[in-house]
Amino acid sequence: MRRLSFVGFSMGGLICRAAFPLLECYANKFYTFISLSSPHLGYMYNSSKLLDTGMWFLKKWKKSKSLAQLSMTDETNAE
Repeated sequence: MRRLSFVGFSMGGLICRAAFPLLECYANKFYTFISLSSPHLGYMYNSSKLLDTGMWFLKKWKKSKSLAQLSMTDETNAE
């Protein structure tokens, strides 16, 4: 029997997790999912002003949907 394993680092862990519903036909072959340094709960608070400034700048410059989701600013009425 063949098995599928997934290893994701940083945003790769989020991409793997987002792909699982699309790979449902292979669910019986799933074996391992390892996620390293992946922000599964998003990024909201950090004690580093430099990192906060960098995230703000990247969101303004790139207009990236994934950065908005990561920092949880993609939805104004989060429930």
